[in-house]
Amino acid sequence: MAVINSVQIALIICCLIVIGGITLQVSAAVLPEDKAETAYHYYDGGGVQVDGPAVFVRKSVADNLSLSGGYYVDQISSASIDVESYASSYSEERTEMSAGMTYVEKDSTIALGYVNSDESDYESDTYHFDYQEEFFGGLSVFSLGYTSGSDDISSAVNSFSDEADRNHYRIGFSQVVTPALVLRANFEYISDSGFLASPYRKAIVNGVLYDEQMPRTRRSDAISVSADYFIETWSAALHGQYRYFSDTWDVSADDIRLSFTKTFEQNTLQRWIIEGWVRYYGQSSASFFQDQFDQLYEYRTRDKELSDFDSYSIGLGVEYALDDMQWFSDPSLALGFEWIQYEYNNFYEYANGSFAQDNNKQLYEFDATTAYVSFSTSF
Repeated sequence: MAVINSVQIALIICCLIVIGGITLQVSAAVLPEDKAETAYHYYDGGGVQVDGPAVFVRKSVADNLSLSGGYYVDQISSASIDVESYASSYSEERTEMSAGMTYVEKDSTIALGYVNSDESDYESDTYHFDYQEEFFGGLSVFSLGYTSGSDDISSAVNSFSDEADRNHYRIGFSQVVTPALVLRANFEYISDSGFLASPYRKAIVNGVLYDEQMPRTRRSDAISVSADYFIETWSAALHGQYRYFSDTWDVSADDIRLSFTKTFEQNTLQRWIIEGWVRYYGQSSASFFQDQFDQLYEYRTRDKELSDFDSYSIGLGVEYALDDMQWFSDPSLALGFEWIQYEYNNFYEYANGSFAQDNNKQLYEFDATTAYVSFSTSF
């Protein structure tokens, strides 16, 4: 499928700008509030368990400058269908450290950031830049962003070593159409090059396992449109988003998310905030994906994330505003859960470790659960 025409995206965004022309007012961008947050996250699904803590701190050091830092840990244990098919179960730890800076000048906001992710056989360094400009008293917001990443990939079972580079460009626009309605449009372009496969994953050729081989370049883009509608009499908001993705590997995907947020006030505080959401994601498979190959093609993969599949999810999040304490201002406690169903349309689960075509096999599917708990405060 062809990649989205960038000119069409620009026309869409320009149309939103024209539609959103509203009387000019005087305003200025503001720094994000000082904040400290600690959280615990958990995922369990498809034979994979991931959990660990996260810490984030953001503090202003001048009227127009703030600094931030974060630390994130994943404890991973995997006996996924890929691992069961090609290797032994494993456990490992991934650590992520981040640092950022936000600078505000009049109606403009500039953010710079760096993220390092490290695990036993994979290390990545990522830099990002984001620019945001407000117009018409903050009723219109235009944004640009760029992310550059470099990955070092190795193997825990041999001397394999390779690299990958990633570049991510984005442009966005949001518009307050009425006091109750906000519209947004975003466009992303991603360019990946280098080793984009896995040193462990195998493809099946006539029942025999071979190392997967994938192209060393990938170009993809995505457009998303969303709307927020505020219901003042209910102290609630509706949010809807649609995102379309396509790439040069012939993968295309539709992503739809709907959510409802309700605020309950008590003693002049927004004491309770409850959000519920549903999501659908569906994609087509890459041109070089097959569950079974009949011959040894140049490019071949059995990566289920490049297959034809659908997923459905439903989630609930709750945030409770606590009373101020000696060391904490505007503290809050949040909890969230999400259930996800994955259904694969051309990826099979084989019985008894045999990949013979006539073996008893069935289309693969699994459920996953995610959960988090966090405590945050201003200071």
